[in-house]
Amino acid sequence: MKKLSLAILLSFISISLFAQNPLKKIPGNFYLDLGLTNWADDSGLPLETQSRSVSISYMYEFTLSSSGKFTFNPGIGYSADNFFFKNGQTLGKNGDQTQIVDTNLLFDNTKKSKMVANYVEIPLEFRFRTHPGKDAFRLAVGAKFGYMFASHTKVKHETNGDTRIAKDKGNLNLNDFRGQFIGRIGYKWINFFCAYGFTETFKDNAVAIPNGTTLDSTPYTIGITFSSF
Repeated sequence: MKKLSLAILLSFISISLFAQNPLKKIPGNFYLDLGLTNWADDSGLPLETQSRSVSISYMYEFTLSSSGKFTFNPGIGYSADNFFFKNGQTLGKNGDQTQIVDTNLLFDNTKKSKMVANYVEIPLEFRFRTHPGKDAFRLAVGAKFGYMFASHTKVKHETNGDTRIAKDKGNLNLNDFRGQFIGRIGYKWINFFCAYGFTETFKDNAVAIPNGTTLDSTPYTIGITFSSF
């Protein structure tokens, strides 16, 4: 999945940044979102600042005004959220609950630990632009709705001098469906965006967190968008 996603993203960037872009022949536009992500309150399961989200989507444009300034843009997309855990922590299933596991008790040296959630999504956006065409200033507001079709944890560690990777695709009580509000602002083919969830990453009370801490796994992402305008 990782190699396939990387190949798709590199292909998108390559064909989008050249003048002879074959995507221009396809109605609508393709979008690549790259952002840093976190939870509303991660004190119960702290995340590294490198936690990130990558999304690629296609959206079709419906003009809502005779001037062409207002449009409605529905589409379809794929998104991968990478949550990097601090302090060598990872997650495991214990009965009906998801437990926080200290990998430092399992391995000699934990180098990196993360959880990946993959979604297929339907974005819906209302947009304003100063005029039709590439060299326009743009604003957009909307939402996107996703279904999580795969997830896993991954721990890169060192044991007996060898670097190894432990991967677990078990059920971690993540919500199957998610929704996010999204806003964009930009000029020409580059935009900045912010997305904030109205659902949490985990199911209610699914994660057993340490006493005296809290976990609100409502995700938010801030980043940059490249488009095939």
